[in-house]
Amino acid sequence: MKIRYDRPVSHAASWARRIGLFALALFIVSALLHRVGIIVSDTFVTLFVLSGGLAALAFLLSAIGLLRLWMVGARGGRASAKGLFFSLLVLVPVGLALYRVYTLPRLHDISTDTADAPAFLKPVGHSAFWLPLVGAGDAGYTGQKEAYPKVTGRRYEGAMDRILEAVRLVAENNRISIINVKMPEIRETGGSSIVERRTPEPGEAIVSDDATDAPVAADAVQPQIVLQGETRTLVFGFESDVSIRLSEEAETTYVDMRSVSRFGPHDLGSNAQIITDFLAALDAELLGISVR
Repeated sequence: MKIRYDRPVSHAASWARRIGLFALALFIVSALLHRVGIIVSDTFVTLFVLSGGLAALAFLLSAIGLLRLWMVGARGGRASAKGLFFSLLVLVPVGLALYRVYTLPRLHDISTDTADAPAFLKPVGHSAFWLPLVGAGDAGYTGQKEAYPKVTGRRYEGAMDRILEAVRLVAENNRISIINVKMPEIRETGGSSIVERRTPEPGEAIVSDDATDAPVAADAVQPQIVLQGETRTLVFGFESDVSIRLSEEAETTYVDMRSVSRFGPHDLGSNAQIITDFLAALDAELLGISVR
């Protein structure tokens, strides 16, 4: 007489595969929709948190399925492995985001000059988020220097117009779209220098900080060029506003920069990355004339 052994079925393994696949699909679709601008950041972050919670549940169910396979030989080993794989594809970026939340300062505004940050020519918007995990963000630039020591300005030997060409080229290569420019022009009049605002070129917006466009004495101001741009993070497409300031000092030009996220009290290090990548590319473009 033959004895037939019926293996039990692990329902946890089956649900782990289904939930894990759904969490992965939700994560990928929401990320793609946010990257192309179809859904707003509030919606994406909500779906991101939801997919992370589902992935954690799938991971737990996968562990139960594998444990039952080991202990009683229950069916569902392949389903558990698939659920584990799907869940990890979501939990890895979620875990990285949580790690940055707890290890980096809660800042959404990063600048190479924390005492006199480059101003924006056009007002920028910033919306906080309801997620209590990251709080309201730290005041000012608290903790920036310790967390991002490479976020520093650059000094180059050369006139501003030469540096400006390199800045525009690097901005284009780094996916920073310049939308506003303020450019002073110095000319001689009757033996004295004055600073005035030039007429914008076609397609270029020139915004003045002064209440009036009347010229002022050249020795009363430091010649500066300010460029305002927009950029998005490469993977998820979070938007940031960027200000680049060129200051002429003697025979050198000093370049500093500021990047502000449009969403959330915590940028997870993205603004510092935008600045360091830009300035590293600018160093490479102006190789040999940096004097730091």
